[in-house]
Amino acid sequence: MKFWRSMMKLPQPVKGCLIAYLIVFGVVFVSVAATVSSGQGRLNPVMPWGMGALGLTAVVLGLVLASDLRGSARAYASLVKDYKPMGVDYSKSFFANPKFVRIFGAMFAFVGIWFMVGGTIVASRMA
Repeated sequence: MKFWRSMMKLPQPVKGCLIAYLIVFGVVFVSVAATVSSGQGRLNPVMPWGMGALGLTAVVLGLVLASDLRGSARAYASLVKDYKPMGVDYSKSFFANPKFVRIFGAMFAFVGIWFMVGGTIVASRMA
C-alpha cells in the first residue's frame, strides 16, 4: 500500500500514464489467462488488441519518462529513492538516477512499439 501512496505523489502526466498502463496490463493478463484456460486451441480476439493497447500505453509512458515531461523522470527517480521494497535501499543505486529513468523510458517506448506491431500482425491474421 505504501507503493500506491508513493505513486499517487507523482506529477500528473506520469501518474496518469502509469495508472493507464497498469489497468491495460491487468486486462491483458486476464485475457491471456482466459485464452490459456479455454483450451480450445483458438486465440481470444481480445488478446492481440490488448497487446497493441499495452504497447501503446508503454510507448506513451516511455516517451513521458524519456522526455522528462514536467519533471516526470526526476519524480520517478525520487520514488525509487524513497520506496524501499523488502527493506532494500536503492537511494545510492544508479536506478535512482534521472538519467537512467530517461534511458529506461526510451527503451520502454521501443519495446512498446514492438508490442503494437506484434498485436497488429496477430490481429490482422485472425481477420
